Amino acid sequence: MREIPDHTIRIAETSEDIGRCMKIRKEVFVDEQGYDISIETNNDDNRSTHFLLLLNEQIPIGTLRFINENNQLGRFAILKEYRGLGLGKPLLIAVHDYVKAKGGKEVWCQSQAGDPTQGGVDATGFYKRLGYIDKGDRYIKEGTEHQDMVFVL
Repeated sequence: MREIPDHTIRIAETSEDIGRCMKIRKEVFVDEQGYDISIETNNDDNRSTHFLLLLNEQIPIGTLRFINENNQLGRFAILKEYRGLGLGKPLLIAVHDYVKAKGGKEVWCQSQAGDPTQGGVDATGFYKRLGYIDKGDRYIKEGTEHQDMVFVL
């Protein structure tokens, strides 16, 4: 089993850390996946807790947004060159721990569920490996197929 690289996960509380999160999201969702910047950022950002993943305590490589009022995680992004290193799981677990500490019973997300053979991204397998289950049918959001998924804490 490979060793996960040295990393730190923290809540982005400073404007500098929030900016790092937004830069990662822009690189992944706008530059890499082609989403319009006008839908990548929205009012949910102002009412969310943002998590920042740092490699070796200093290199920002990942982020995840958690909307507190409805226990929804989203905008989960790890820079392309750092994917496959086992860092997504600890970032997700950090959010689970955060929600549990606040008395939450479950979290949910709108996972991308596109067809990779057609240039889409399907993240449902990642979530299923961590215990998430499908909720409802797949649907189109922002031009991409999605699947609601839930995890009971």
